[in-house]
Amino acid sequence: MNFGIASGHHLTSAVASDILESGGNAFDATVAAYLAMFITEPAMASAFAGGFANIHFADGKNEIIDFFCQTPLSMSDHNHYEEIEVDFGEASEIFYAGPASMAVSGAMALIYHLVEHHCRLSLRELVQPAQELAKSGVELTAFQAYDLELLEKIFGLREEGRALFFENDQLKKERDMLYMPQYADFLEVISREDNGWFYVGEIAQMVSDYSLGNGGFICYDDFTQYELKFIKPLIYQWENYQICVPSLPSIGGGLQILFIDQLLKGEYTPLSFKHYDRLLNAFDSVSNARKSKDVLRKQLEQIGIQLYPNNKNELKGGGTSHFNIADDQGNVVSLSTSIGEGSGYFVEGTDMQVNNMLGETALLPDGLNSWMLNERLNSMMCPTFVFKDQELILSTGSGGATRIPFSLGQMLTNRIKHKMNLYQAIHTPRMYANTDKIYLERGYDLNNIHHDRKLSQWDEPHLLFGGTHTIDLENRQAIGDARREGAAYISLDH
Repeated sequence: MNFGIASGHHLTSAVASDILESGGNAFDATVAAYLAMFITEPAMASAFAGGFANIHFADGKNEIIDFFCQTPLSMSDHNHYEEIEVDFGEASEIFYAGPASMAVSGAMALIYHLVEHHCRLSLRELVQPAQELAKSGVELTAFQAYDLELLEKIFGLREEGRALFFENDQLKKERDMLYMPQYADFLEVISREDNGWFYVGEIAQMVSDYSLGNGGFICYDDFTQYELKFIKPLIYQWENYQICVPSLPSIGGGLQILFIDQLLKGEYTPLSFKHYDRLLNAFDSVSNARKSKDVLRKQLEQIGIQLYPNNKNELKGGGTSHFNIADDQGNVVSLSTSIGEGSGYFVEGTDMQVNNMLGETALLPDGLNSWMLNERLNSMMCPTFVFKDQELILSTGSGGATRIPFSLGQMLTNRIKHKMNLYQAIHTPRMYANTDKIYLERGYDLNNIHHDRKLSQWDEPHLLFGGTHTIDLENRQAIGDARREGAAYISLDH
């Protein structure tokens, strides 16, 4: 394989492909594709997003970069939130946007790091694809339009958001064009300023002034003190496979290991009653670990895995997208990113929305303002590598909020235990369960099953279950998950 790409948008993948074909490496393609996501997937990514990157280098080394969001250095009683109810069809959920919901972001810190240490091309060259998209416009896909519809109240909070995403006071819909001319200008400035300008220049000052003047918490010093973190992986061994996922502040990594440990045991036929029952038991077995890091740590220790200590807060992030890029030298990047639902504040002159990571009450055990000062937030994001006999064979990850580790666990079980090909592994019907409800894609043998909780079932693959976009290096394949309009490119040796 010369290179492989799997992402959540066809233009994100196309940008990465163009960079690789023009001589860039996986890190060049990562920077260019990530910057493109800020317009191709604006409900999930921006310059004010955060996330995790699982990286495999051509020399065989691995590292995981935590560029997720950081809580402010201080808190005050003067705060302003905007309460937003989001209707997901099956249920609705309350989120909080507004100035007090904003946390310090790491997206640009990751970009600066990759350009300085790993890229072949200059930042000036790498911003150009995103600049072109921002100027010429991006046609909204069905999935991106649906995301905007869910978050209409947030995107319409301020004039800057309405100017970008509304036309004649109506939210833009599928096939409408999205333009971000100020984002193109912002990228021009970024490419010409010193490395790190985003965190010490006028952007940091502008966000600080808006935040402190309107009831927010983040300030200029929060930006200047932001740092990337390099975290230890969790490694799970099954037969001759090793699954490599982030440790804390990713809660998703540990949950994925506990979940897949249950699915890999014993024999059962995919989609049989026994498979359904095994999945349900696996969800129930990790239910307490989903609520407490102490329980998560103890359950991992029972299977011989140490959850590395980190921050004490119990926060984790929201709406997420993911991409994978592999180049012809052996460098591979698996990257997940999120802005939560967005704060509604688009920074003047950038067209970029700030995250709302401090406003997701369902993920705050003690309610709003229960986060700890100057700490990394926890997340379900889980960019994943799978090794076979020490050779990297799979790069994957997913969006899907709380479903992320379980969607990945099911896909990986299909691939490495049931020996499905990559397309089947990704698109075989999935399941998700909590204490109240079971969510299911039709296809399981449910004859004579007594359901002790409400069942929601879809006839087709559903976006609820995330998008496990994946590169299979062993079989030279790359496939995007149809649940979230995934798009893959592959270049093979002839």
